Amino acid sequence: MKNFRQEDFDDREEVPGRKKSFVKQLLGLLAGSILLGFLAAVILQGVNLYQDKQDRKGTVGPESIDEMDVPENLLEESTDKEIAMAEPMALVTDVSSVVENVMPAVVAIRCEAETVTTVYDFFGRGYESKEKSNSAGTGIIIAQNANELLIVTNNHVIDNATKIEIAFCDGQTTQATVRGTEEANDLAVIAVAFSDLESETMNRIRIATLGDSNEARLGEMVIAIGNALGYGQSTTVGYISAVNREVEVDDIELNLIQVDAAINPGNSGGALLNANGEVIGINSVKYSATEVEGVGYAIPISEVIPIINDLMNREELHESEMAYLGIEGKNIDEALSQSFRMPVGIYVSRIGEDTPAERAGLHQGDIIVGINHRTLATMEDLQKVLCYTRGDTVVTLQLKVLENGTYVEKELEVQLGYRPEE
Repeated sequence: MKNFRQEDFDDREEVPGRKKSFVKQLLGLLAGSILLGFLAAVILQGVNLYQDKQDRKGTVGPESIDEMDVPENLLEESTDKEIAMAEPMALVTDVSSVVENVMPAVVAIRCEAETVTTVYDFFGRGYESKEKSNSAGTGIIIAQNANELLIVTNNHVIDNATKIEIAFCDGQTTQATVRGTEEANDLAVIAVAFSDLESETMNRIRIATLGDSNEARLGEMVIAIGNALGYGQSTTVGYISAVNREVEVDDIELNLIQVDAAINPGNSGGALLNANGEVIGINSVKYSATEVEGVGYAIPISEVIPIINDLMNREELHESEMAYLGIEGKNIDEALSQSFRMPVGIYVSRIGEDTPAERAGLHQGDIIVGINHRTLATMEDLQKVLCYTRGDTVVTLQLKVLENGTYVEKELEVQLGYRPEE
């Protein structure tokens, strides 16, 4: 066997191309490692993106600009112009000027009433006990005539009052008399004679400006002025929280303005103003609930203007001067209305011969619901109107008439007569 020596290895001939082949293998191995590393990095990044997307499921995040559908022209314009920011809405925080202008048209009312009750002793003998009480409210100077200043307030403010005292914005006080009341709508008009007013007061007071309560909107800012708690005129501010809110008190249902401005005892009869200082409602504590806070009510001024006009223009008439219609009627209250599907009002059960009602064309079965756009619910309401309306006056009756099984609204013009002598 041949023994190999170191010299044999040193002197051997190098094989051509072997060295180049080794370099290629080394470079290929290096390239493969780099490729595997790159692929691993790509896979890892993909896993991270997927995991991030899974983690963000159910969340809302801002889109990137390139993902948004932005019109090209908007991007072009924004490079040349500054972005226009919306101007903030003006916030009204000072209503002092409005209150200052309206305060001379609002008065404080103080009333004295006397209640008579019968007290029985041990032996059953009865004795009359008289008890005096005081109450406070507010009024709005609504109009004037040749001799008087006319003020509207709530009926419950002056109900059963034996003395009514008015305090004006300058502090002067004077007595007032009742011109007319309307219990169903909680309204009253009282009058103060000009002869009882000082010239300085005459120069300071003013007549209130009426607004349109039909234009009242949810969220509209309102201002309430009144004789809160009887301490004198004060003001509160709030917003309209509901319009045409149906409120029922003493079996009478009214549509009122609901506000979150504080309406406290003494505010009854006061003014509910819009931001322009116009009266859009007459505040009334009568309809406010004591078990909740932040809920007050006002009578919409536009709905009661016909009633206020009637109350202002009432005159004391002798019985022979009072108006006459010539019907017999039955009251359709809420219970009968629901039972028989008839409108609430006065059911005409009989019409007298040769009476103003017959001559005007009123028919048995018609239901009277108003006169001169003033709501009527009972025969008592109709009689009250006729008592202060002079004979021969032409009025317009609002009716509900049955046609083809359905009640439809109609109006009928009637020339009233004089009450016949009994």
